Amino acid sequence: MRPLALAGLLLLAALAGAAAWKSLPARTPARDGPAPIARLVSADIGGMRQWLLIRGADRTAPILLWLHGGPGAAQMPIHGITAGLERHAVVVHWDQRGAGKSNPPGFDPATMSIKRFLADAREVTALLRAEVGPQPIVVLGHSWGTMLGARLVARWPEDYAGYVAVSQHVDTLHGAVLARDWLREVAPGSELAGLPAEAFRDHGTYVRLMQAVEAHGGGMGVPLAALLPRALAAPEYRLPDYPRWLEGANRGSGPMWPDYVARDLIAEVPRMPVPMLVIAGARDRNTPLALVREWLASVEAPRGRRLVVFEGSGHAPFLTETERFVTTVAAFLDAVRAPP
Repeated sequence: MRPLALAGLLLLAALAGAAAWKSLPARTPARDGPAPIARLVSADIGGMRQWLLIRGADRTAPILLWLHGGPGAAQMPIHGITAGLERHAVVVHWDQRGAGKSNPPGFDPATMSIKRFLADAREVTALLRAEVGPQPIVVLGHSWGTMLGARLVARWPEDYAGYVAVSQHVDTLHGAVLARDWLREVAPGSELAGLPAEAFRDHGTYVRLMQAVEAHGGGMGVPLAALLPRALAAPEYRLPDYPRWLEGANRGSGPMWPDYVARDLIAEVPRMPVPMLVIAGARDRNTPLALVREWLASVEAPRGRRLVVFEGSGHAPFLTETERFVTTVAAFLDAVRAPP
């Protein structure tokens, strides 16, 4: 999720009007339910202060660890959109390093690497065991979060009961070529449509391609400006958090680009040892459905896999078909919770 400059200006203007209210301490509202949990937690993770939001109607339900996209596009300020999941799981939104509340002044982007993110995720897992309980943990990744999540679960399956992939990232360069080919159809006059595949190894060129994809309807499907009212109402975020949120999302994958563009899920994750649910938007040109199908055709999945295609969605089905998204993920969570 790469915010536009206009959305950033709108956000700053809105913040100016909300300054008094946003000066209050960050908090998360109480949650109803049989054994509710609602906590905003800061902890030392990977040598820096990072933040997690933990919410659920039943603290004994499976834990759903949501790995947001970007890197840097923190989900926490818009978590309420999918709050229906809190009836089925203890939902954890983690602002990863360099994102949102975990993007402090002076943050060093050089610390952003897949190896470091994986190590952070392992520390988050241990924290959840200590703070919530021993119940099953299901990892849900979106976009960049799937790049992290698939490798996390495949490497340490003993700690995770399932994997939910939303807009699964497979191969950056191959995906860029498919996006370029689509752009040739919808915008044949675009200079990007005529570029060779190798051109997209350059981060700036890749960003311009994704911006063009978004502009022609192959991206998120929801403008950031439409999410601002909900984000601004989030009590978990305070005034200084919003510029950090925008900065982290705009930074994106740039600091880790050489490693990012070299990754190939088909080669790196040939086996998924836990039950897997894959959700893909038919209109998504950022992480194209064709590549998702290619990985699923190749991966060994002894515990089962299921692909659900959201025909009316692009890169963010949880924003465009929210009710169906919640129902689909909830069914998977309930299956994990059910006794064998």
